[in-house]
Amino acid sequence: MKPVARKSWVLLHVVTSVGWLGVTLGNLALASVGEREFYRAMVLLADFVVLPLGLGALATGVVLSLGTKWGLVKHRWVLVKFALTVVAVVATTFSLRSGVRDAADGVAGAGADVLVACCVSLTLYLVNTALSVFKPWGRTRWG
Repeated sequence: MKPVARKSWVLLHVVTSVGWLGVTLGNLALASVGEREFYRAMVLLADFVVLPLGLGALATGVVLSLGTKWGLVKHRWVLVKFALTVVAVVATTFSLRSGVRDAADGVAGAGADVLVACCVSLTLYLVNTALSVFKPWGRTRWG
């Protein structure tokens, strides 16, 4: 990948990843209040902001891994980061969005589930950020 293209993809990856992290922090703040109106706002964020940012982070990460020396399966940190991102996107798609809708509809216990989901998501994104910075564990057997 040429330097300008690589830097453009890195920029897109950082913007979508940091955006995903930021919206998750916002969702965590909204979920901690526990008001139905806030859960309604989270429904919009989950559908129109969180999911597109997650998919964007996943897509740009794959492009970068395949287009740079790091590779998708050459280094353990890249492979773990990819797996965690896939888990986060799937959880957002099938769990967070329905949980937020349940909380907005007043289903008992759904608010606590959403709060836990936000904490888990935040932890995943912070681990991914640390992996990007420290690049631990060396190469895989395919590297």
